Amino acid sequence: MKVLVIIKSPPASQVVHEIATNTIGQLCSNSDVEISGIFFTDSSVSLSSKGICQISSLCNLQENYLKISKNMSIPLFVCGRAFMEQGLAKENICDGFVLSGNMELSMLICSTDKILEF
Repeated sequence: MKVLVIIKSPPASQVVHEIATNTIGQLCSNSDVEISGIFFTDSSVSLSSKGICQISSLCNLQENYLKISKNMSIPLFVCGRAFMEQGLAKENICDGFVLSGNMELSMLICSTDKILEF
């Protein structure tokens, strides 16, 4: 089963992000599940910014997503429009995250069996 994870919650909703990363970890331990990507949109895109690490607890959230991506080969997509709407420049995207758009999101949605939104 292919799963797409969409993250919409703002960085300040740390408990939601902890639940999301724990859920993703549990899903990855199931050999029948493949996570096709994690797509950040709305205010959650701030987690992909280099500047988020000015707040240590938010830096930990960013590091958790980056660890998941690296250890489990899950791409981290960031909505470019939402990123710019947060006042962030393309140069501020942290290594490990990829600016993306509606076309990639549509393709991911069409190729998955289940969508989880946090």
